[in-house]
Amino acid sequence: MKRNVVLVLDADADTARAVASAATTRNCDLRFVQTSKEFFHFCREDFGNVIAIILDIDPGMHGMAVLEASDVCENSPPIIVVSALEEHHLGPVVQRHGAMACLGKPLSFTRLGRALDQAMESAVAPRCDLWGHVTNCPCTFRKTSVVQQFAAAN
Repeated sequence: MKRNVVLVLDADADTARAVASAATTRNCDLRFVQTSKEFFHFCREDFGNVIAIILDIDPGMHGMAVLEASDVCENSPPIIVVSALEEHHLGPVVQRHGAMACLGKPLSFTRLGRALDQAMESAVAPRCDLWGHVTNCPCTFRKTSVVQQFAAAN
């Protein structure tokens, strides 16, 4: 049975309460990771159930690296970026790198819920290699996502 998992990368867990409230209201399981290494290791184990990724991008953290790595895969789960940085400056940057939404802090439960609803509507399991080639056709021998390939490299 497929679970609806929201994967949250947040080094300091300052978004945990708002994310937990929004996700449980929508009957989603939550998985929190604190570093990009933990993120990629989780993706190797259970990425097929992830319907949305929430990245808390703080200065000096790994959120942008994860966003850029996920952007390589053309059909990765929708990504919602949360940051204390100015939303009107960061928003266009993260959207160019594949994020579907950028939310500033303090986090609005209503805006986060709306973004999660949109993410759940468009969620597709990732199936491409490091170069963005789709690998879920019957002619391919090994099916791996870009994030699983990065995790295997660590």
